[in-house]
Amino acid sequence: MRLNRSVSFQALALVGGLVVAASTANAQCPSPSTGPDVICGDVNGVQNYSSSSSLEAIALGTTSCNMGNVDRNWIQNTVNHPLMTGGVFKYKVVNGAGRMEELGISWMKHAFAAFQENVCCTCSQPGGLLQVLHPGCSDPYTPARNGTQSGLGPRYQANANTGAYLASHPVPSGTNAGRIQMDVADLEVSSASVRYFGEMQYVALDDAINNNNDNNTSYRELSVSGSGTAWTFGTIGATVRMKGAIEAWKAVDSTVTLANVIVPESSGAPYDGNAKLVLAYKTTNLGGGQWHYEYALYNQNSDRSIQAFSLPIPAGVNVTNIGFHDVVYRAGDGEGGVSRDGTDWTPTLAGGSLTWATQTFAANANANALRFGTTYNFRFDADVPPTAVNLTLSQFKVVNNVVVANIDGPSAPVLPPTFSSFCSGDGTLADHTTACPCANNGAAGNGCANSVNAAGANLTATGAAASDDVVLSGSGMPAAVSCIYLQGDALDDVVFGDGTRCTGGALIRLRTKTNVGGASSFPEVGVDTITLSARGSVTVGSGALRYYQTYYRNSAAGFCPPETFNVTNGWKIAW
Repeated sequence: MRLNRSVSFQALALVGGLVVAASTANAQCPSPSTGPDVICGDVNGVQNYSSSSSLEAIALGTTSCNMGNVDRNWIQNTVNHPLMTGGVFKYKVVNGAGRMEELGISWMKHAFAAFQENVCCTCSQPGGLLQVLHPGCSDPYTPARNGTQSGLGPRYQANANTGAYLASHPVPSGTNAGRIQMDVADLEVSSASVRYFGEMQYVALDDAINNNNDNNTSYRELSVSGSGTAWTFGTIGATVRMKGAIEAWKAVDSTVTLANVIVPESSGAPYDGNAKLVLAYKTTNLGGGQWHYEYALYNQNSDRSIQAFSLPIPAGVNVTNIGFHDVVYRAGDGEGGVSRDGTDWTPTLAGGSLTWATQTFAANANANALRFGTTYNFRFDADVPPTAVNLTLSQFKVVNNVVVANIDGPSAPVLPPTFSSFCSGDGTLADHTTACPCANNGAAGNGCANSVNAAGANLTATGAAASDDVVLSGSGMPAAVSCIYLQGDALDDVVFGDGTRCTGGALIRLRTKTNVGGASSFPEVGVDTITLSARGSVTVGSGALRYYQTYYRNSAAGFCPPETFNVTNGWKIAW
């Protein structure tokens, strides 16, 4: 008869149903790992708990499987039993772009004995409740068992990279403390567009020593119903083994990109000195010249953790709607029994980069670093499409940067030529739609014809924006009349006197000049003591685009009545 796991470990030893054994049998799993290899073979159910006015709580059941070729230790009250921890994720499309966020995490369940069953493979030695899990065998822990607070210990006591932890642990105090707690404000009924996923992860010393800890997390889809403070979670479909819930984002949306990120650790032999992160990201074209950039970074087993996330932002790119999402540590789950700091990472856009960061380890050992078994999100909008860039991750417990190459990031904006003529009144209408008002087309590249010049007036620019010596020169206007040199920061497309004006937005009258022989310039050598950029309040090297035209008196009232002024072609300059 199967033993009742609710009986204490010590009582089982007295009964004689508990066996300390070392198996020499070969594993029955196909291609078994070398050494013990524990995975979550099944997220086997949900335990719902009564929610408070602000927090909902659940626990997820787990069935462990030993996919290795030797026994996996399962010894209570030592450092030789596995720990189980988990969290809940939510997928949703927000403002046209999908995102996958972790809503809550649990403390760690300390295991105490293992049945020998057959969920993943054929158990090599079935039967019995033991202090080992034999090769190929499985062992179930119900959701209620994993949610029992007396068996829970804080995450801060464990190193998921080495599998080391403290056998003696505090237990959470307070209603639902230590269970997977989520803000009820984040919950809504699951549907085709709102989906939830639960994941469970194992931490085990002998598993990690054999470098088998990169496959210890599995996920399963969850259903959610209810409202207010009354919510019910259930399971959907089958468990997806040896993948974190962040990978469900790609299962939902095939356009998401996943990348395993291997980071260095401080662990020496027999450890391989590496840890595993998973980066998931997607860029969404929102239309109207805007793209949304969404990143989710999952730390599976890095004890060094992550302190900063930085992307290059080229000059001239406009970044808006910068966002961040993290998890909350509760009930004293932090060094010294104090919950880790929940302050959002500060985004800084400067020096050609957008960087989110928390405090350094030296400044605060309980800072809000991205620790094992958690996922943080980084997001923003930009007015350029993506290109391949290098992401820089800064580690927390050591001063070290890790570069992740070839991920989506904003491309450099495609600027127009530094100098280019536009808005010709020659009838071609190549870059605007407003024709000369009385069919008074000028010559190629000029403005509309005027009363003294059928070819129309012309504006040119000489010099260079980079050296800030640009000079605008107008010609072909009536002799000895006044004209105004005009700057705008946007395009327009309207009839303007006897011509067409394409310079709009915030307009600046740069200078009024009196033509000599139908020509003038600004800045005029020997006369004007200010540069074009300074007069127009534009910064050299900024990439800012400005538009220029010159309008002038054309006092022959009978020419293209009723107006008595005209305008040159335009000139645009990228500063």
